[in-house]
Amino acid sequence: MSIGKHSFPGLTILLHGGLGMGKTLLTQGIGKALGCRKIKSPTFILIAEHEGEIPLIHADLYRLDSHVEADTLDFENYIDNGCVLVVEWAERWHTPPLKDTLDIVINQYGEDYNSRLITVRALGENAEVLLMGLSDDILESTCENEGNYEGTGNRLHN
Repeated sequence: MSIGKHSFPGLTILLHGGLGMGKTLLTQGIGKALGCRKIKSPTFILIAEHEGEIPLIHADLYRLDSHVEADTLDFENYIDNGCVLVVEWAERWHTPPLKDTLDIVINQYGEDYNSRLITVRALGENAEVLLMGLSDDILESTCENEGNYEGTGNRLHN
């Protein structure tokens, strides 16, 4: 939800990670913060549009056979019109924007299937500001929930 809270019109969020890693769950949190409801994976329809404080466009490229198909979906139109664009299986889109973009990779962490290592990279000045706000939210939440405890499971990496 913190990503949604800091989102801005024209933001692109690229999600990478295997099946079951939480890409759609992350999108649901972003959407909830934007006032969007009933977000589910658009695997079979490719793109779902959701009305909210900022319109959310949710794309799932899992079923595409080539990057050429992804490049023809006209994502730039959504971005130019001030939507927040979230793209699951973003590695199948070979021409994503290089500004106002968060690139998020979700992997299983260790042996525990329910643990995740999430890497977030900001592309562009506005995305960097968003990432700083997200980082502040995480630090604040960690301190509140853990009583300022710095155990091995509470490491944040820049």
